Amino acid sequence: MGEVHRIGKGGRRKVVLVSTGRKRILLHSCCGPCSTVVVERLLDQWQPVMFFYGPNIQPEQEYLRRLEAARKVAAEMGVPLVEAEYDPEEWNRAVGHLAQLPEGSERCRECFRLRMMRTAVEAARLCFDAFSATLSVSRHKSSRMVIDVGRQVQQLTAVPFLDTDFKKRGGYERSVELSRRFGLYRQDYCGCLPSLREAEQRRSRRRNGDARQRRG
Repeated sequence: MGEVHRIGKGGRRKVVLVSTGRKRILLHSCCGPCSTVVVERLLDQWQPVMFFYGPNIQPEQEYLRRLEAARKVAAEMGVPLVEAEYDPEEWNRAVGHLAQLPEGSERCRECFRLRMMRTAVEAARLCFDAFSATLSVSRHKSSRMVIDVGRQVQQLTAVPFLDTDFKKRGGYERSVELSRRFGLYRQDYCGCLPSLREAEQRRSRRRNGDARQRRG
């Protein structure tokens, strides 16, 4: 287990997985840290397979750091990882017109839709029983929005969506604990360039606040 499969646009490569007798679920992995607790919980009843598809993540160097963290989670937890192609232009076409909106707005909703729709399509192609996403783990993401989008994608694709709020029952805190245990890279912004600019603004405000306190 922990093997890596790479697929391109249109899913040209077939992924062959050894059955464990449990239902198979394709889990969209937004990053390694959020994947830890979700995989841990799913292993009780499912055969989870991580799916790393992140056209929202920029710059490319950041994408590669997060991909490596996802690979590490897959290896540490003994689950397969399916890697999609990296094409930030997909995000620009689908979400770019909303780039001026703040985090938590329709910008995020459409970004969730883009990634979960691709996950559901791959789940159907690979004959999985369901799909889900790690997005609800983050304290900065609306679990209600994630679940609403997942249910809409389920209606459009007829692929069952596991609509669990993984933030509950200390999900975020457990993800931090497991990330430290595995030595994972933990990012400080969601992934898209607008969220990077927002994070830089927050850091700047904190620095300015610290400077004022020192002067005071």
